[in-house]
Amino acid sequence: MAQANRYDSHQPGDHPKVFISYTHDSEAHRETVLAFADFLVRQGIDVVLDRWATDRRRDWQAWMTRNITESDYVLVIASEGYRRMGDGTGPGHLNLGGQSEAALLRDRLQGDRAIWTAKILPVLLPGHGKDEIPDFLQPNAADWYEVRANTPEAAESLLRVLTRQPRDVPPALGPRPVLPPRSVSGSSPVTRPGGFSVVWRSEILPRGFQPQVPLVELHLIPAGPVARQEVLQLERARDELAALGRTSRLFYPSRSVSFSASAQAAWAVSANRRSGEGGVAVLFGGQRTCWFTLPNAAGGWVLDREELAPELADRLDLLLLIGLPGPDRFAPAIALEPVGLTTLGIPSEAASTAAIPAFSRQRIRVEANEMYTVEELRRARQDVAEELAARLAVALKR
Repeated sequence: MAQANRYDSHQPGDHPKVFISYTHDSEAHRETVLAFADFLVRQGIDVVLDRWATDRRRDWQAWMTRNITESDYVLVIASEGYRRMGDGTGPGHLNLGGQSEAALLRDRLQGDRAIWTAKILPVLLPGHGKDEIPDFLQPNAADWYEVRANTPEAAESLLRVLTRQPRDVPPALGPRPVLPPRSVSGSSPVTRPGGFSVVWRSEILPRGFQPQVPLVELHLIPAGPVARQEVLQLERARDELAALGRTSRLFYPSRSVSFSASAQAAWAVSANRRSGEGGVAVLFGGQRTCWFTLPNAAGGWVLDREELAPELADRLDLLLLIGLPGPDRFAPAIALEPVGLTTLGIPSEAASTAAIPAFSRQRIRVEANEMYTVEELRRARQDVAEELAARLAVALKR
């Protein structure tokens, strides 16, 4: 009984197994393919070649089908005969074995193109060109491998594929970069180093409007392109500002409201020696501002973060309701002036909270350096208000 050779089976862990498919165009071509197969074996490639399987009578169709299926790769040796036979343009009575191999390869490609495109490798041996690759192997759209000589250097591209040793290896993944957002959602702002220029309340009103009690100032600074407000627009806006102040309860219903405009701003103010002052203004450059008095308790005025935040949220709504054209982004700022006898805490605990002497600081100003879209301000106004109240309280502690 004939002993089985290594071309009859392929076990996991062996060297890459390749099946060489070629046509017997001439004796010289057969010898060229044989020398190429010998070279591959010396490179550690387990080659299946018909000339090395003649040790006994075989069913060549079954042998070919089994080895093509089991091999890691099928090397198609391009030649004029293989091209005509593989594409069905040659005489039907020649190269019958090659015709069967090509028919099987076409069928495998049709059944699973992704797997078999990677498994079938067209090879150009010395003296042969790309025009000898059969069309069904896509010579213009897929890779082919030229072997200029039977040396590792001349066959490098093919050997790298067969042994899965790519020439270029991607580097190891580095850490993901941390990139600040260009647009924001919720209450996550975009920060602008250096901040935005704020026109504070004391710079908006004519001289004579000097607050007697601590006022919280809320400002929305344009953080995008905005058309300059014309004088006629500002004059018309003063009536709107007075109406908005009343409907939003910024102004006491029983108090009078004064309103006016200049080339620089329009404003509406309601002031009383006992109840303090409230006001709303819009500037020619697009800034929107309002101010109101802190709650009064025995011994002074109280900055209570939990009480201040919802009022700031309401005032954000007020500023966004102003009907003048505005930018698509604003940067909020907040201030307290004058500080006076302001305490930090809640009204019920005001008596036990250390007061800040009037002469210690005249004002607290938290600059605008974070921008939000108008839609984000509307959607996340409570979060923005809580952050502004917290920053003002922290500044008061210092």
